[in-house]
Amino acid sequence: MKEKINLGIVAFVRNTYDAQKGQEIYKQSLLDLENTLDNVDLFGWQNVVEYPDELEEVLTSFKEHNVDGVVLLSATFHLGQLALKIAKNINKPFLIWALPEPSYHGERLRLNSLVGAHLDCSNLYKSGFDNFEFIYGETKDPDFKNKLNNWLDALRIIKKWNNTKIGLIGNHAQGFYNIDVYEPEIIKEFGAEIDFISLSNIFNFKANTDEIKKEMNNLSGIYNYGENMTDERLKKVANLYICLKELEKSNNYTAMAIRCWPEFANSYGISPCASMSYFMPEHIPIACEGDIEGTLEMIAYKAVGCNELFLADISQIFEKEDSLLFWHCGVAPYNLWDQKSEKTLDTYFAGGRGVTVGFVLKPGPVTISRIDYARGKTRLLTLEGEALPTEKELKGTYVKVKIPDAKNTFEKFVSQGVAHHVVLGYGRYKKTFEKVAKLKNWEIL
Repeated sequence: MKEKINLGIVAFVRNTYDAQKGQEIYKQSLLDLENTLDNVDLFGWQNVVEYPDELEEVLTSFKEHNVDGVVLLSATFHLGQLALKIAKNINKPFLIWALPEPSYHGERLRLNSLVGAHLDCSNLYKSGFDNFEFIYGETKDPDFKNKLNNWLDALRIIKKWNNTKIGLIGNHAQGFYNIDVYEPEIIKEFGAEIDFISLSNIFNFKANTDEIKKEMNNLSGIYNYGENMTDERLKKVANLYICLKELEKSNNYTAMAIRCWPEFANSYGISPCASMSYFMPEHIPIACEGDIEGTLEMIAYKAVGCNELFLADISQIFEKEDSLLFWHCGVAPYNLWDQKSEKTLDTYFAGGRGVTVGFVLKPGPVTISRIDYARGKTRLLTLEGEALPTEKELKGTYVKVKIPDAKNTFEKFVSQGVAHHVVLGYGRYKKTFEKVAKLKNWEIL
């Protein structure tokens, strides 16, 4: 389910134009939006606004309802002070909305809505405000609906980040300096909180015997066991799964990240991959190798209703197929299984103590993305592709994805120093992520 948001909306008019017509369109638009928007609480100011002093009640209402974004409808041409006053008082994203011109039959322009919206956008930009988008059209227009929903999804992501608490188990993996983060920068850029959890707390956790037996039975119904899967290893998989559930419940985490090697195999007896694969479909995302930025990207997908996520390496280029191999050692959530390949628990990884999952991911449209902080700025990589039917020829979890000009695209973003993990989510989200980047003033790669 998509993250719920509060949306404020107000319309501006000027009585030198057809303010009555603007009012009529605004009222009908409110009804249309109330009937069509999902998981949006709409706080529409019923009266159109002409002068700045009329905005005081509007501002109070929007603040009281803690709106996540504001739509400013240019119902007619209007005073340029209006949008600026709202922007100065409400630090939230704005959508400047212009209407098509009604027929005028040889008379003057009735609304001149487009010029009013253009004035607002220019005033905002030149006054240092970057958190706005422009949209043109009527509520019944499919293109308008698509653009509006993309913008609303961007608000959902920003809101979710601002209310995020990530449990970091251990730290990032050895030598993975490229996914290290500076906590104050994370707070500043996302509003997210990181809660640090010691590996020893995880290793010392003991679930009760009945709980472990229950989860072992559930595991046997999902995965086929490799020849080296002993009861002792399965008990550890079940115990860790229960531990992760307890962490989520007791700390109200939005997501987690985990330093999955080398300590897990050496001190706990297995790597955490299988427990994570089993955990994620019904719970919160978990990023392997302590990847906080990867975790934040997974949270973004969840905010817009995507629960089919895979944090992966890009491990191979197939030039003839114009595709890339997205692989990780065996952590993909089991709900991504292609329904054809054998779905296994195996011990090939970490010197035979891995307990990793093995299967091919399902085909379908996907988005690939990565939030990446480097050299004092946040960047966003986002592109779309098509996950292909793929034969099971490898250990681990993986899928081939067709991407236009795959080799050159990969070479380009690797040359820009982007971190070596990306998040693959099923569905089309590129436009939404690009809106997030624009609202956050990030570089789009």
